[in-house]
Amino acid sequence: MLQKQNLPTTVIFCKEQIKSDANVVWNTIATPGILEFCHPFCKENKVTKWGEVGSKDSIVYYNNLKLYRFFTEWKEKKGYTLLIGRGNVAVAEVFWNVEAINDKITSLSISIHIFTDIALKSYPKFLRPLLKYIYLIPKMSHYIKSVVKGFKYYIETGKTVEKNMFGLNKMFSTKTLAS
Repeated sequence: MLQKQNLPTTVIFCKEQIKSDANVVWNTIATPGILEFCHPFCKENKVTKWGEVGSKDSIVYYNNLKLYRFFTEWKEKKGYTLLIGRGNVAVAEVFWNVEAINDKITSLSISIHIFTDIALKSYPKFLRPLLKYIYLIPKMSHYIKSVVKGFKYYIETGKTVEKNMFGLNKMFSTKTLAS
């Protein structure tokens, strides 16, 4: 199980309106293994346990980075909270939220609270603030926008999101077509 860190976080947030009923949006984000259809940087999404607090899965990104997700909160038809990381160390806490605007428009938001010192631990401490602002925040902002856009695209069109569909992100993917 991933352990939540009691460290300062950097928050990255994205929200999109999706032309769909809130139940459809919820049912999509609550589908086991859905990241393989909606996530532009996900090569593989293996589920260990699903559908409640304690759910677990893993993501293998196109650059072969593998992270594990452990769900700490599950609010049926509203959203969930998870920890993501490697081994037993979380690098971030992630909040997914579904909110009906009306019966035809739903808001999907994802907020990533990155434990910056964990995410950048392989770099000297004096470099971390600089790396945070010139690399981590821009790359993670692009990442979260691409993931939310991927869900929007999948829900509105019914089509699977393609690799790097909203642009390459070298933290999670590669340029090559073959994975």
